[in-house]
Amino acid sequence: MLVSNKISRTLEGPYRFIGFYFVVVSAMSLYEQAWIIFSIHAVLGWFLLGSYSGVDIDTDKQQFRSFNMWFGVFKTGQWKSAHNFVGLTLVSMNKVYSLYSRSNRSTTSRKKEFCIYFVNQKKRPAIAVKKCKTNDEAQKCMDELAIWLNLPVYSATH
Repeated sequence: MLVSNKISRTLEGPYRFIGFYFVVVSAMSLYEQAWIIFSIHAVLGWFLLGSYSGVDIDTDKQQFRSFNMWFGVFKTGQWKSAHNFVGLTLVSMNKVYSLYSRSNRSTTSRKKEFCIYFVNQKKRPAIAVKKCKTNDEAQKCMDELAIWLNLPVYSATH
């Protein structure tokens, strides 16, 4: 079975407005029939909003690949064996995004994420396999992956 997980977008959080800016400018330039400006902004917006990184896991062959999806169409990455890792672990993270305006005002957003990682030979999280919104969802997904890949689960202690 092939499992595909999206790990991160090119622009996350408040930075996604940059991608939407390019889309809006391209739409306005299309209306004005400014074809060069339209094409440049459309390609940039498509790239910024459509590109992301992720992980494909082939549970039958016990392989995975970290990939980049360019423009939401082209997937690049090489397959590697999951047997190079000793297990899986769950790591909770607080992501903080800060934007500063020209008047030096800041806008901050926070988000808690739960990521499942492959554990390397040194018993450290190595490669993100899945990102979840809640701890319960992440525990359930990690247990499923551990069963499918025949890998033990390691707990992260603080």
